[in-house]
Order: sequence, then structure tokens, then C-alpha cells
Amino acid sequence: MEGPQEGGMGPSQDGDSLQIGRYSPVFMIHECHPDELELGSVSNFSSSTVNSTSGEGPELRTGPIVIDMGTRSCRAGFSGHYSPSAEVSTLVGHRMGSEGASAGVIIGEEALLYSNIETLEVMHNGFIINWEAAENLCYYLLKHELRVNPEDHALLLTEPLFSPTSSRENMAEMAFEVLGTPGLFVAPQPVLSAYTHGKISALVLDMGHAATRVVPVLEGRSMACSSKQTDVAGRCLTWYLSTLLEDTGHVLSKGMSHMVEDIKRACCYIAEDFQSECLLPPSSHTMDISLPDGMTLTLSKERFQCPEVLFNPPSSWGESFVSIQETVWKSLTQLPEEVIPTMCTNILLCGGSSLFKGLETRLCQELAGHPLPSTTVEVGGSALRRHAAWTGGSILASLRNFQSCWIHRNEYYEVGPCIVHQKCF
Repeated sequence: MEGPQEGGMGPSQDGDSLQIGRYSPVFMIHECHPDELELGSVSNFSSSTVNSTSGEGPELRTGPIVIDMGTRSCRAGFSGHYSPSAEVSTLVGHRMGSEGASAGVIIGEEALLYSNIETLEVMHNGFIINWEAAENLCYYLLKHELRVNPEDHALLLTEPLFSPTSSRENMAEMAFEVLGTPGLFVAPQPVLSAYTHGKISALVLDMGHAATRVVPVLEGRSMACSSKQTDVAGRCLTWYLSTLLEDTGHVLSKGMSHMVEDIKRACCYIAEDFQSECLLPPSSHTMDISLPDGMTLTLSKERFQCPEVLFNPPSSWGESFVSIQETVWKSLTQLPEEVIPTMCTNILLCGGSSLFKGLETRLCQELAGHPLPSTTVEVGGSALRRHAAWTGGSILASLRNFQSCWIHRNEYYEVGPCIVHQKCF
């Protein structure tokens, strides 16, 4: 068999975890009270009343907007909210005119419906590869989904670990020169995901569409040297489920192929013991699904066979497809000994591929089979884990002590794009 192509929120219960740390340059974040890491009602952090309290730079009179761009989808919304207000497919299409010139831009999966559309890949494996398309996507989110003027709102943009230096500078150019934002901050996704869980120190297991990344976050800063990645992620699970369905005679029509992603999310689960689950009678895990074309699809063992590759990827897929428990273990063993207990008891699940029922229990069991320096392993995940990085950005942009951290428009034009390296941690 060929392999796939590579490619609840609350304050921390430990008050001591919110001390100022030498690892984070944005010290004022760690001066906040634990309660500040919890979002209250929207009225407490109104998107129209969050003002800068710093004497540096002009006052930001309207609430910040958070944009979190991923390989498969892009999320945007107002700071102070639990969830993003808009989410669209990270796909940009250009309608071609009679002479080959672009005659308009279409955002999202709607671009796949037309024959005269040239589709552009904005992201690849979590990184922006087409900045013009990224500009079109952000402008669409702000003007058409959120219905705001970009020039009226500061932007907090997220970035993945190992993002190149040029990417941050391109973000600054896009924000100030194309969108005209009055303020900008760029924050790493793993750190923001930890904030969503009320933590500033944790081992973040971000299970996305193109890759799964394990990133230790210590006192608000990512530890890149101990971070690990595997290609076992949402994309290969969707491909694998399609293969399993075809092997049992379920061949979806071309127009229905996108349904596999929805079927995976709605029907698949992780077995606590895979071999024991296989021995159960089929009736214990059989499920019928009605498709939009009127056909009925019957799932059985495929429901738990698909996500099982998270823990046991076929060796034929290649060396980059490593099980998630081994990826976590490799990250833990490269950490300083004194921080390993903290990381073992704060393993946080994030991303759309972390939503499978049974994942927390199974991962704990698998890690128990590895020789870890800590005897206690705790795995958890917020109900908001699917867009944890966005929610963490919403929390961060709402903190009173954070308001002095914004890069203001006048600072950008005085210093240039490199200012993003000076003011963003």
C-alpha cells in the first residue's frame, strides 16, 4: 500500500506558575493575575473598548482582531471572545478573464465549483507560501466576514514554530502596508495554545491537518530545540479512511470525496485496546451514515482503524510518519531534567485532529510504556482545543498588561519590518 503524501478554558490552578520568568521577554504577561487568563463575558473585553494603556505610541481606540491561519482553514474574530467569528478554507481562487488576466478573487471551497478558476495554495505544512493570496484571504476575512475596516483594528497574527525570519517581516508588511492596520503583534501558536488552557508552561501536542508538532512551552516561550514533528496528522488520516472505505467496496463519487473529512470527524474514535476492539461483534461499532446523494454508507471497524495510525503508522509510509507517543517521548527526553515533571503533568492536546474520542486515555496508556523520568503523566485538552491558538490570541490581546506590546504604525514606518523581531517574543 502506498502511503499518504508528506507534506476547558480557565485560570491556572497553580498561582506560582504565573511568576515572571527569565525565559519570556514579554514580562508584563506574567505579571497578570491568574484570573486574567480566563475570558469573562464579552462585555468585560468589548471589541470596541479595549484601549492601549501605554504611553508609547498612539492609543488603539477599537478592539484587536485575532487571525489564525492554518494549512486547511483560517480563523478570525474579535479579542475577548471564546471562539472565532469566522472560519474559511485556506484556498484562494482567481477567476481568469478572456485574455488570461485575473477577473476576480474567490475565497474558500467555492473556488472549486468553477472551471475557469485558478486555485492557489496559500499554506503548505503550516507555512505561508503565497503572500499575495494570504493578503487576499485576510482582506476577505476582515471586510466580508467580520465586516470591519482593517485600518480601525490592531491585528494579532499567529505563527507556527520554526517559521522563517522572513515570514514575520512579510506579516508586518502585509498588516501595515496592505491592510493598513494601526497595530500588530505576532505570537507563536504553541504559546497561545497553552494560554487557552490557563498555562504558561506545558507540553503542547498540536495535531493539525498537515503535521503533528510537540512543542514544550516554558514560562511563555517555545523551546524549539526540544520540539518534534511527525507527518501523522489529519491529512493522512483522511487519506487512510478513503482507502479503508474503498477496500470494503464503498467508493464515493467524485463530488462526494470531500465528505470523507466530515465522516472522519463525526464517526471515528480511538480504541482503548485496538486488538480487543477488533474482537468485538460488528454490531458494537457499526454505524449507518446517510449521504447527501441519498446513498447510505455503513461503517464498522473503519471507525477505529483509521485513527489507530496515530499510534501505529504503517512502516511502509516512511520514516517521517512516527507515532504520536514516540514523538512526545522524544521531545520529553531532550528537555532539561528539572522541567520534565512539569511537562509530563501538563500535556495539552490541540488542533482538529485531537478531537477523537478516547485520545487522552490511550495516549496516557502508550506513554506509560515508555521509560519516562516522571512517574506521573497527565493528558488534557480544552473544549476549545480545535482552535486553541486563536483563543489563546484572544486571551493575550485582551490582557490589560499586554496593551503596551503592540507594534504601532508609526513605529513600523520609523524602523521597518525588522521591528517585529524586537517587539514580538
